[in-house]
Amino acid sequence: MAEDGKSVSAAAVAALVVLGFLLLFVFLIGLLFWMFAAAYVASADKRKVMVVCSEGSLYEVVYNDWEARSAFLSVLRKLVEEQKVEPLEGLAKTVEPTPEQIYERMLSAYTKLYGTSAAAILERELKKLEREGLSREEAIKALGRKLGFYAV
Repeated sequence: MAEDGKSVSAAAVAALVVLGFLLLFVFLIGLLFWMFAAAYVASADKRKVMVVCSEGSLYEVVYNDWEARSAFLSVLRKLVEEQKVEPLEGLAKTVEPTPEQIYERMLSAYTKLYGTSAAAILERELKKLEREGLSREEAIKALGRKLGFYAV
């Protein structure tokens, strides 16, 4: 009895090797996206709420995003329920941010996202809204609402 090598199809081996490299490439791309997601979460701003006594027994609340606002209002409602305190109507007022403040917030976020081309991208989006008939202030507010920087 004589034996010589293995009975293997070269095409099958080549196909399996190519498939293995493709799967390895997909795995590495997935790993890269996972790393980007971890970096995004690590570098994200923390939600902040600041409560400052402004006049006598009135307080001013400043927050950096709408989820922080919602969390603060939820805690405040629970405190009111626990203390059995009736809130005074008309004292709570929302301070509407100016278009300049909204623009600065959007520009800051765009800079984090797009880098040095942030201002040009933001201006292009505002010009598009202005071509639709909005004034510059209306365009800033509309884009701010769309992106979540302005809710009123």
